[in-house]
Amino acid sequence: MTLDEAIDDLKSRVIAVCPDAVIRVMHVSDDEASIRAYAPADKETPIKDATRDRTIELFGDGLDIQVIFYDIATSLPPDE
Repeated sequence: MTLDEAIDDLKSRVIAVCPDAVIRVMHVSDDEASIRAYAPADKETPIKDATRDRTIELFGDGLDIQVIFYDIATSLPPDE
């Protein structure tokens, strides 16, 4: 699996939990990225639950992708 495919997989898991989430992706290297998910505070646990095991699996496959949650009420997403 490529880094971009893994990012798309994780983004779809976030959107499945919270369709209104705003997602920003930062590529760090060829095998490392961070996904910032901006959503209402009550979606933090469901988003983390939906992505935690998958990020661990991907790490075992050599892809380091962090999914970081932000409460959209207190942290506005940066422009793309």
